[in-house]
Amino acid sequence: MKQNRFKSWALWTALGALAAFCAKEFFHTDLDRTIEGLLNVLLPVLAAFGIVNDPTSKNSL
Repeated sequence: MKQNRFKSWALWTALGALAAFCAKEFFHTDLDRTIEGLLNVLLPVLAAFGIVNDPTSKNSL
């Protein structure tokens, strides 16, 4: 039994992280240095996780 890709939480998390990262970079938001450093690491990792993840298998995330 296959799972629908659009019902995967990993896909939507990755798309949200990618959108937040692009908005942060294009609109040059002013954030605290600590928060900006965390976002610079966390958002690309979440986007990469969504690209690498296979949501069509029930055995994987």
